[in-house]
Amino acid sequence: MKTKQFILLGPPGAGVKDHAAALAKRWGIPHVSMGALMPEAIATATTGDAAAPDAAVMKRIRQRFEQPDVVLKGWVLDGFPQTLDQAQAFDEWWAKFGKPAATVVYLKAMTGILVKRLSADENEPEQPISAIRRRLERHQEAIAPLLDYYRQQRPAQLKTINASLSFAEVAAALADLGNEGTEAARLIQDEAELDALLAKESLLVVDCMASWCGSCKQVTPLIDQLAKSYQGRATVMKIDFDVNRSITKRFGLKGIPAVMFFKDGELIETLIGVKAYKEYSAAVTRLLA
Repeated sequence: MKTKQFILLGPPGAGVKDHAAALAKRWGIPHVSMGALMPEAIATATTGDAAAPDAAVMKRIRQRFEQPDVVLKGWVLDGFPQTLDQAQAFDEWWAKFGKPAATVVYLKAMTGILVKRLSADENEPEQPISAIRRRLERHQEAIAPLLDYYRQQRPAQLKTINASLSFAEVAAALADLGNEGTEAARLIQDEAELDALLAKESLLVVDCMASWCGSCKQVTPLIDQLAKSYQGRATVMKIDFDVNRSITKRFGLKGIPAVMFFKDGELIETLIGVKAYKEYSAAVTRLLA
């Protein structure tokens, strides 16, 4: 049985540590928190001071990941990596165990919501709004190289979840990631990945959906079925509307769920709302003709 291996990343206020703990408990696998292994590493990352030495951080990570529960059961990791060197070093070391690369999940949230959460958090030291915004800017600067690295190395295993939603909604989206089958339609991270797919895929189907959308949840199993049925003939994927709102205007979408059918990079047809499976299948068949 394939073990679950997840790295959770996200800005202050996104609830990364709490989500990691809840996810590990849900799946019955170890929660590995850098904050518990090496509090000083998290402290420096939070304050924006010079990061703890990569060698020291990697030593603690290796010690924890060599323990049987992690090797055998899987894991959910938060607070690591903090630098590109740490990410590369971990991937190289973990591959020596013959283990597949982990799924990396970035909890992305709107700045205004993060500021509101951090300013209201009783566990956070009181700071002016300007200081909180600078803290979030520093995070964005630090995380950008990491996300670029994972995007280039294994785009299929880099996921983005809308952390502006409630804790329960984010937790549900995270749990769904762990239940994804290999035949399910994969999630497109952002418009950059979408553009790359449009450039290389002759037939691309994209389901524009959102985790809070009840109608979208009705369409999801149909899209997964479509991905299975047309595997090798068409590329069938999903994209999160909340994380990529600009696609609404770009493609003239009138609502969600919206399933878009592209041929050679050109949008040919869009089906809005919940349709029968045969309608989605027929649209693909027309493009294959």
